[in-house]
Amino acid sequence: VSEDSSQIDENLSELEQLASKKHLNDENLCLLNDFLAKHPCVRLRDTSLSNRYKGYAYNLLAELLKFLQRHSLVDVLGSRRSELFELLQDVRSFAFDKDWLDGVERRIIQQDGVLNAPIGY
Repeated sequence: VSEDSSQIDENLSELEQLASKKHLNDENLCLLNDFLAKHPCVRLRDTSLSNRYKGYAYNLLAELLKFLQRHSLVDVLGSRRSELFELLQDVRSFAFDKDWLDGVERRIIQQDGVLNAPIGY
């Protein structure tokens, strides 16, 4: 078993446990599993956190990911800008990887390419 696959199994197990205890919304489980498989560094690393705290954190991360999938750069540079930066600020309050969050923010601020493309993650 490779280190990457054991990390993915650990993410899946933790998220499924949170969902089974109703701390994580079921509809966020697949999105977060897919995201954390691609970006394992973003996972919460502090094992002392309560399940309720982790659930809040991961549900908020899922909200940010859904926002990034749904909205184009035009939306974000216009009417949705404050909503996105509020979401980013909220996600930053949890113990997620700051480098990844900084990268998302940098791409939004610096991007002047195709305006109708989804921002993505």
